[in-house]
Amino acid sequence: MKQLLFAILFFSTVNNVFSQNLPKYDEIKIETKEDFNETANNAALQASNYLLSAPMDSKSIDRLKTLQFIIKWMSGTPDFNFTLDETAIKVAKNSDDILGLYMAAMTKYVLENKTESKNQNKIKLNAVKLIVAYSKDAKNNVKINKELKKAIAAEESGKLEEYLKL
Repeated sequence: MKQLLFAILFFSTVNNVFSQNLPKYDEIKIETKEDFNETANNAALQASNYLLSAPMDSKSIDRLKTLQFIIKWMSGTPDFNFTLDETAIKVAKNSDDILGLYMAAMTKYVLENKTESKNQNKIKLNAVKLIVAYSKDAKNNVKINKELKKAIAAEESGKLEEYLKL
């Protein structure tokens, strides 16, 4: 009986430790310049980390709400500028899921590397590196398109900057 009780307690503890508690995005106001504070930035970083660590599932409500929050945060933050240009189009190549990862990766990079946050080429390069690492992990269920396959090969050969024309 003690073993059963211990096993139940152990697995419920492990489940709580490893499950990610997402912020309540609808409770985080990001409408005015003043709203983009440490709380909003921390939520954006947590959202990015979630998207870049959880397996891809386009039917997941959590992923959808998380991506919506990131898009809203990216669109309104006065502290950072984001460019969705030919690099994003090239890597995503008609995949909304990959484009969402690209936005999450850009967000993660600028929040973790604030001194580099004005350098668009570094943001793009490191966002693609994060996507490549995420995509190479089979448990993430990424449908690797032709362009993403090229990006992976370029990154593995040390020629990602050249491939992205940065």
